[in-house]
Amino acid sequence: MGEFDPVSWETRDAVFGRFGAEIEEYVEEIAPRVRGEDPYEAVKAVHDALSSTLGEEGRTVSGLGEVFVTAYLLERRGVVAPGDAEREYRSLVDCRPTDERLAELFWERERTLWWIGVLCGVHPSLVSYWLSEGDIPLMERNFTEESMRRIRSYRERNEE
Repeated sequence: MGEFDPVSWETRDAVFGRFGAEIEEYVEEIAPRVRGEDPYEAVKAVHDALSSTLGEEGRTVSGLGEVFVTAYLLERRGVVAPGDAEREYRSLVDCRPTDERLAELFWERERTLWWIGVLCGVHPSLVSYWLSEGDIPLMERNFTEESMRRIRSYRERNEE
């Protein structure tokens, strides 16, 4: 296999846990309490809850990427909305390219997650989340050697 070979989301999630599941869980739980709040306060409430209860090992999205995915999910569910200049929040939902455009950039043009993030004005982790939503596989180059060892081991155990 090579760096441009696909790794399905099914395989990736089986090895590392479903991408973004912890964020989705906390958004679902906290969304009713923060509906209509200022986007900063709503995202911070979810981020603070995640930070206080999960260690780094319990996360499939970490750091600043978790905040971008949180804001996107809250907006997509209608909990927060982009506003005028006073509210400062611009739509992350509107930044999302179509699945076809994501596949074109990622697979046909071989652009990296970070470059797609630059084009869309978002964190690469949100690009990964978008790829998972569209069931657009990652490439082996998106994983460390240690992660690829785990993926290969999983694939070997599950071959028929």
